[in-house]
Amino acid sequence: MHYLVKSNYIFDAEKRETFSGYIEVYEGTIQNLYLNDTTDLPNCPIIDYSEQMMIPSFIDAHVHFYLSSLIHAGHIHYVSGVTPESVAQKAGELPIHQGWRIGIGWYASDFGQQIYPDRWVLDTYTGSIPTMLISGDAHTVWFNTAALQTLAITSATIPNEISGERLMKNGELSGVFLEAIAIYYIAGVLEKFKAQAPKACLTYMAHLNKMGITAVGDVALTGESPDDLVYPELYRSIESEATVRMSFYPAMRLNVSPLQKMSASYQSPMLQMGGVKQFFDGVTSSHTALLKEPYYVPYGEHDVGTSLLPIELMHELILLANQADLPIRIHAIGDRAIQLTLTYLQEAQMNYPLSAGKYNTVEHLEVMDPIDLPLTRQTNLVLSVQPSHLLVGYDTLDCEVGPERARNMFPFQSFIQSGATLAFGTDTPVVLDITPLQSIYYAVARQTDEGLPTEALMPEERMTIGDALYAHTQGAAKALSRTDIGNLSKGKRADFVILNRNLLNVSAQDILTTEIVATYLSGNKVYDKLESN
Repeated sequence: MHYLVKSNYIFDAEKRETFSGYIEVYEGTIQNLYLNDTTDLPNCPIIDYSEQMMIPSFIDAHVHFYLSSLIHAGHIHYVSGVTPESVAQKAGELPIHQGWRIGIGWYASDFGQQIYPDRWVLDTYTGSIPTMLISGDAHTVWFNTAALQTLAITSATIPNEISGERLMKNGELSGVFLEAIAIYYIAGVLEKFKAQAPKACLTYMAHLNKMGITAVGDVALTGESPDDLVYPELYRSIESEATVRMSFYPAMRLNVSPLQKMSASYQSPMLQMGGVKQFFDGVTSSHTALLKEPYYVPYGEHDVGTSLLPIELMHELILLANQADLPIRIHAIGDRAIQLTLTYLQEAQMNYPLSAGKYNTVEHLEVMDPIDLPLTRQTNLVLSVQPSHLLVGYDTLDCEVGPERARNMFPFQSFIQSGATLAFGTDTPVVLDITPLQSIYYAVARQTDEGLPTEALMPEERMTIGDALYAHTQGAAKALSRTDIGNLSKGKRADFVILNRNLLNVSAQDILTTEIVATYLSGNKVYDKLESN
């Protein structure tokens, strides 16, 4: 396959600007670039997108692919509410799949501070059908009594070798579990859907292509549970049909040898083990994010959250990963977790520098202490952030961490000014069906689709459209430690997207009405808006 693509607005990710010319595609790679005034163009067909914008295809740097594909396939349904009873009532109306009702989307923080649901309110509406409700941040699970019985969960059977919390009420299990224990049980229930997973994954990939996405980073949902919901064997079974490049990150363990062998086994253009993942802390909504000072409305004495693993062990795992030349991605949301993560990664790079083209990443960095911003400027480090998280429950941030800390949350522009490299992702299914164009809008406007809050959320942290485009293309490629995608230059894979307008010349609000015209993977069109209508 040999052809030219013509556009007056070809995005140069490094310069954050466009140029007018041609991209030569040959056998799936970018063979050459030509300016408009070139007279010696190769003799091959020309696809003319003159007045439309050509960009590297989008990369979602942070996803939980298996869970997201099951939601897209309709096996798991969204459910939320402002009281436990309102959520439980909706749960009772969920369809039954594989003998279970399964929902996702509720947040305990929507019920108020230190208010958790229990299995008895869920029993009222779900009866004898096993029901599992996953929190919106996927760090908490809520079961009814039938689910506990089906899974044979009692105080005596809960695994003690992994961290997390079992919530009790009147001396009995309430049916609510946090962190690694929650993921342990979630993975067990979702095992029932493995037979349907290949089709669900391929269908979900086609859905991502419509958004202009051709590569994702599939990261472990837990750092401790034996099943981290990352399934390379499943992805390999569909590799020949896949339309999204998959870089996956299983949980980092003390026994590095199996991870090194896995990494060597998965290094194809479509399926790669990009490195490993670990969790320093949890989330602010459940007070499991690790803070320097107590929460604004503390749940108990000196309530600063928690490290999910002993801090000394996390330190050791980071050093071990880089010593084995494995990039590591660390979930760090609280300011204390962020500070320690950045410090340990800096130490790792000094002692065990990664090979060229490989990058460690810090995930989320939500409650940021400005004093630690200089630590974000490190060689071979990427900050993986999710612009849509900025606006999830933004009106409850003051209640969760206090007004002073809330003012410094999600400091995207400050990261850039500090010299850090940003990568964008969604953390799907923490948010559902957020497109890259929406993520760019949230980073640029710092408002919801409806334009709220009116004055924008921390408006001084708004990014330029060019910087946001970079974060969702080349920056995200760096987060995946991939040097073959992410920009439109000679020798890169021909993964690109055509937009219906030049994104650099529009207002923030116009980003939301910008359309994906076509998506290409290795030079092959995997989505065409005209053909899909």
